[in-house]
Amino acid sequence: FQSAYGTEPNVNTVSPQVGKELAKNAIIAIIIALAGILIYIAFRFEWLQGLSAIVGLVHDAFFIVALFSILRIEVDITFIAAVLTAVGYSINDKIVTFDRIRENMKWEENVKTFEQVVEITNKSLQQTLARSINTVLTVLFAAVALTFFGSEAILTFSIALLFGLLLGAYSSLFISAQLWAVLKGRQLKKQREQAIES
Repeated sequence: FQSAYGTEPNVNTVSPQVGKELAKNAIIAIIIALAGILIYIAFRFEWLQGLSAIVGLVHDAFFIVALFSILRIEVDITFIAAVLTAVGYSINDKIVTFDRIRENMKWEENVKTFEQVVEITNKSLQQTLARSINTVLTVLFAAVALTFFGSEAILTFSIALLFGLLLGAYSSLFISAQLWAVLKGRQLKKQREQAIES
């Protein structure tokens, strides 16, 4: 091999100890990232939206891991990169949705009931729906192309990204915004009860 190609072949293996260390570091990195996202959204918007976004992100990451477990696909460094990429797209979608909700809340005066919160949430989702779908479809086309035509080395990344994009769009449209609406409705109800008592 040396005389034919001028190089020595090498084999890289990862021991179980190193694999455990990588998994531990990946979990720590994801927890730190989620905490940073929660702090950012809490300061930029409100803590209820931060909590709702984190629930959506945990949903995305959990189901990507679950799908890989069911399909028995090897989890490696590229998988972690794909999960973090999908989480990035997902949080971007959630921030756009919550930004629209915040703007619509400013236009409405005296939002005091759960029904008003639901109306604002639905209106905001309708306003951001086309943008969310277009963003996901644009990246989804690239992920599908990478899955079918890409190299074997990035197949894990492509599959995880494909699942992650779909799950991120789903959680942005159907989990985080609705969870915020429920939490905000409870908060408003509690504020009304305290006002009546005092």
